[in-house]
Amino acid sequence: MRYRWPDGKQCAVVLSFDVDAESGYVFREPEAAATRLDEVEERRFGVRTGVPRILRLLERYSLPATFFVPGFTVEHYPGVIRTIRDAGYEMGCHGNVHETLSTLDEAAERRILDEQLAIYQQHLGIRPVGYRSPSWSLNARTPALLKEYGFAYDSSLMGDDIPYFVDTPHGKLAEVPIQWLLDDAPFYRHVYGAPNQIAEPDRVIRLWEQEFRGMYREQGCFVLTMHPYISGRAGRMEGLEQLVRSIRAEPNVWWATCGEVAAWQIETDQNLGVTVPIPDQR
Repeated sequence: MRYRWPDGKQCAVVLSFDVDAESGYVFREPEAAATRLDEVEERRFGVRTGVPRILRLLERYSLPATFFVPGFTVEHYPGVIRTIRDAGYEMGCHGNVHETLSTLDEAAERRILDEQLAIYQQHLGIRPVGYRSPSWSLNARTPALLKEYGFAYDSSLMGDDIPYFVDTPHGKLAEVPIQWLLDDAPFYRHVYGAPNQIAEPDRVIRLWEQEFRGMYREQGCFVLTMHPYISGRAGRMEGLEQLVRSIRAEPNVWWATCGEVAAWQIETDQNLGVTVPIPDQR
C-alpha cells in the first residue's frame, strides 16, 4: 500500500478553484489594467458568471471543493465570494493582489500575509488554514512564514502526487500537491503570440480522465486546479461535469477538500520517509 486513505479509499479527488478575477493582471500590468477594458472584462467573467455556474454544478452532485481567493477579489466582489462561504465550501488564501512571491522580499511577503488575513476577517469573518501561492511561486522561506502565521497546509508544490510534509523551523507544513497537467490554464487560456492553440474540452477531459486512472492505480491525490474565468465557460463546464460523472463511476474514491486531505496527512503523519528540508536562508 503506497498511501493509506480514510476508510480504505483507493485515492482522493480534490476540486479546487482559484478565483483570481483581474487581480493577477492588476499586479503584473497595473497601467494596462487601468485602461484595457477587454482584458479586465475577460477575467471578471469568472466572478460574474463562472462562480455561479461552478456552485450549481457542485450542488447538483453534492461535491466538496476548495476555493483559493486573493484578497483583491474578496474586497472587490464580496457578494459573490460570500456565496461561496455561505454554501459551506472551504476557502483558502491566494495572495492579496495575486503577487508573484519570487518578486518579494520577506518584509513584503509578511505584509501581504497580514493584509489578506485582515481582508478575510473583515469581509468574511473567517481565518483560512490553507494557502496556495499565486502562480505557484514559492520562496524557500514561505513555508516557515505560513507555519508562523498559523496555516496548516500549502497547495503550491509538485514534489509528489500524494500529500507530504515540508519541514520548517516552526514544525512540519502539510503539502497538498498540484501539477501543471491538472491545471486548466495551459489548455484553455488564450495567450497572444503563444504557439499552442486553445484545446477543446473533449481533449482536455480525456487527458484528465487518463491522469485520474493513473492516480487511482497509484493511490494518489488527484488535485484539479481551475479558474472560474477559464473553466466557467459553458462548454468547459459540460466537460467538467463529464469528468465528474466518470470519476463517480469508480468505487472507493474519496471526494475531499484540500483542508480535509491536509488534516488526514497531519492526523496520520504519513511522511513515508519524505520530508522536504528548507535551505538555510542566512
